[in-house]
Amino acid sequence: MCTEADGSATVSFWSRQRAPMLIVSAILFLPPLAAIVQLTGDTNFCGRWCPRMFFAWREGTTMAAFLMGFVRAYMGVALVAAILVTTFAFGRHWCSHLCPVASPLELGSRLIPRGLKLDFSSTPAPSFRYAYLAVYLIAPAIGLGSLCCNYCNFAAVPRLFAAPFSEGDLIYFLRFQGVINLGLLLFLGIFAKGGRAYCNLLCPVGALDAIANRLGASFGRRIRIDHDACTNCGDCAKVCPTWAIDTTDRTTIDQLSCMPCRQCQDVCQHKAISYGKPAA
Repeated sequence: MCTEADGSATVSFWSRQRAPMLIVSAILFLPPLAAIVQLTGDTNFCGRWCPRMFFAWREGTTMAAFLMGFVRAYMGVALVAAILVTTFAFGRHWCSHLCPVASPLELGSRLIPRGLKLDFSSTPAPSFRYAYLAVYLIAPAIGLGSLCCNYCNFAAVPRLFAAPFSEGDLIYFLRFQGVINLGLLLFLGIFAKGGRAYCNLLCPVGALDAIANRLGASFGRRIRIDHDACTNCGDCAKVCPTWAIDTTDRTTIDQLSCMPCRQCQDVCQHKAISYGKPAA
């Protein structure tokens, strides 16, 4: 937490409201309520709400069929477009405050004892993430299979919430792909330090969002460091759920991984971290 001159601790509004926002988003997007997706007659992120499949080209697909994928998943297209546009200007608020797929992973990880959590911070996240994205895009294009549906976080998490109410979703997690997906959600989500390893390594939407975040970093609002005030103490790096902060030489933030969760800002005792536009 940040400390005022009188010694009282303060937490930024967006940090204080992040957990409630994540909970509300999960309630509105995930079964059993899924009120937002039900507006189009859907129950999950498949079909019209799919945010992953429409931009992946499969071997033998004609241009007309490829473009029809955008039409079929029009809500998913609109969602991804909105995410990228807002991220370009304001940072990755979808990932940090609104994503209903990430919210149960992060919030669930808070219930796991510290000694049982897995620390993935030594993994070079951008390199791993974009290698995975390359496989995600190239494999179906050359006929080697698809990661679009088989290993999809936007499908697995809603299925997990629907399993108590749907025999089909319950059976899914008894199959090979379902078991693999469940294992990934557990080990890269619930049992991961910060709860965001899956998001940081294996989410294609998150990978595209991170690129938008990096492209807009020179003029948009982002988490930034005042190096004149920073003492390189490392407190911020310890709490970053996406291990985006490097304190090796001087403290820097990798905008390919950072999301404005504000946890680093809250723990900085020197007020060296803020959210805003770059200094003129």
